[in-house]
Amino acid sequence: MIGIQKKSDKQQFSRLRQSLNRVTKEVRALTKPFFSDKPIIKGTVYELKRKCGKPGCKCTQGQLHCRMVVSASEKGKTKLRVIPSGSLIEVQIKVQRYQDLRRTRARLVEVHKKMLQIMDEMEIARREELPAGNKKKLS
Repeated sequence: MIGIQKKSDKQQFSRLRQSLNRVTKEVRALTKPFFSDKPIIKGTVYELKRKCGKPGCKCTQGQLHCRMVVSASEKGKTKLRVIPSGSLIEVQIKVQRYQDLRRTRARLVEVHKKMLQIMDEMEIARREELPAGNKKKLS
């Protein structure tokens, strides 16, 4: 067991190990938010403006009814849920946590792809072929 012999290959392997170490540290940092037990709400908060359709209502003259809602996809369909009065800030915080978690998860996917690429390069750098003279014909 001699290891990698050429100086340039050793340097390249060292750089790969350093890259793998950096990526591993990033994975550890990115997984921390997933250990939190703080509640999240899936969706996006926005103001919904609409007409009610009642004759003589202020909305018929352009003053639309406004409600804060959370929009989220459930089983392939977009659902709107009205935010209870006095809960807007709390809901916004929980929705923001959800969105942050999803962005973090997406970054983890990218980092894991990079990690696998580095590992594949390390494997190739370490791979050695059996010398041609030692091959025996199988019958």
